[in-house]
Amino acid sequence: MSHSQIPPGLEHFSRLNASIWYHQPAARTPSKDPNFVLLLGWLDAKPRHIAKYASGYKKLYPSASILAITTSTYDAVLSSNAANIKRISPALDILYTLPPNAKLLLHFFSNGGGFTTVCIARCYMKEMGKALPVTATVFDSVPGYVRLQAQARAFMVGMPKNMILRAIAALIWYISYPFFKLKYLLTGTVDVVKDMRLATNDKSLFDLDAPRVYIYSEADDMVEPKDVEEHADEAKALGYTVSREKYLTSGHAAHMIQDPKRYWGIVQRLWSTVS
Repeated sequence: MSHSQIPPGLEHFSRLNASIWYHQPAARTPSKDPNFVLLLGWLDAKPRHIAKYASGYKKLYPSASILAITTSTYDAVLSSNAANIKRISPALDILYTLPPNAKLLLHFFSNGGGFTTVCIARCYMKEMGKALPVTATVFDSVPGYVRLQAQARAFMVGMPKNMILRAIAALIWYISYPFFKLKYLLTGTVDVVKDMRLATNDKSLFDLDAPRVYIYSEADDMVEPKDVEEHADEAKALGYTVSREKYLTSGHAAHMIQDPKRYWGIVQRLWSTVS
């Protein structure tokens, strides 16, 4: 990607591979702010989408390093575990070297961001023998369940605008869906979204000491609010410190776009509980 193609907001980021952008501040000022932000986009989010949030964090916490990661439908649905580990390996190399006193803010979006978050946490546990050292977590529009209509809309996000191609893709999904469900029923395993739901409430991967906020919307047509609330209830029952911020009219992963002042205020209030 040439410099002219770099999305606004990522001008001071280095691109580590096709999925990962990394920003290191020119100088660090001692403060109670996070010194590292791990930002994981929704399924098929483009760098220009993630740039809006990366730029927001750069302004909010100028002394923080920011690691931004995208996830495609191919990554989540078709890639092998080994391929996904290779995809996130530059991020892992950075996370493995975080100092013991790192103040890490984790922020992920939708089921796609949750998928890669869990992949990172499992790799960190395998390599370091402990949970990912998260200080606080933002769950944005996540987690949901695999539902026929909602997942079809999610897959369409990354599809070309050509209506014929989109119709073909939708038809393939509707035909495949019963077989998708049957596979997990027969094998006694869970799909990647259910696996992510379970893993993000796994105390061995995500420490109980890290408070979390769930940001979601009544109007989300990809992740139902009741699914997010169920996960938040389960987290609270396990001992996590949980808060919720429910929007009424914003779309999927679009809460910041609708009301940025409220959104960044939510992030700051979460961080104030640990600083």
